[in-house]
Amino acid sequence: MTPDDMPWLSTIPANALNHSTLKESIELILRRALVSGEMRPGEIYSANKMATQLRVSNSPVREAMMSLANSGLLELVRNRGFRVVEMTEDDKREVYELRMQIEVEAIRRVTERGITEEQAKHISELSQQTVDLVDQPVVDYLEADQRYHLALVGLLNNKRWLKFVENLRDQSRVNGYYRFLEDNDHLVNSAQEHQRITQAVIRGESELAAALMVQHLEYARPKQH
Repeated sequence: MTPDDMPWLSTIPANALNHSTLKESIELILRRALVSGEMRPGEIYSANKMATQLRVSNSPVREAMMSLANSGLLELVRNRGFRVVEMTEDDKREVYELRMQIEVEAIRRVTERGITEEQAKHISELSQQTVDLVDQPVVDYLEADQRYHLALVGLLNNKRWLKFVENLRDQSRVNGYYRFLEDNDHLVNSAQEHQRITQAVIRGESELAAALMVQHLEYARPKQH
């Protein structure tokens, strides 16, 4: 079987291509495949063949893949397609160290500023969604986890900061790196940590919120060899 066979495309729900644009829908599908590891590191994927399997035109598929290339998840291979980037241990360490700096600081600043009742309700709902998904496929959980964390950082109202965090989180999740969370009680613990972070943010306890985020990001620390 070659990467271009892409059997996982046949399992995509019929409503998966119903977002505001076709490009956005396809990008979400590919992100999910990258997180799950169904798109394999080092393999090259053809936008034309993917478009054929999705029964859509080539243009939105290529646009989606170029967007993912700009995020450092794919790389263009001239006249062949797009290769899934393989994250080395050094890559993972660099991403983790940056997340510890800017993601933790974002939560501290959000908490210091304070949030509205509406914002508190929103992040509480997103936090609860992760709790509700601990028994579901890990990819579903990770998508909810991403929505929660980006919503928190988004409260800074700093688009560049948010984009930087999103890019780092994307890079840390590619290649199925977080499949290990399926084992033991990792997802349960992660969801419970979301609840504690949320409450600290709502109460305005900035140092506690930052400390909880440091603890929470421990799962992303590259394994020592």
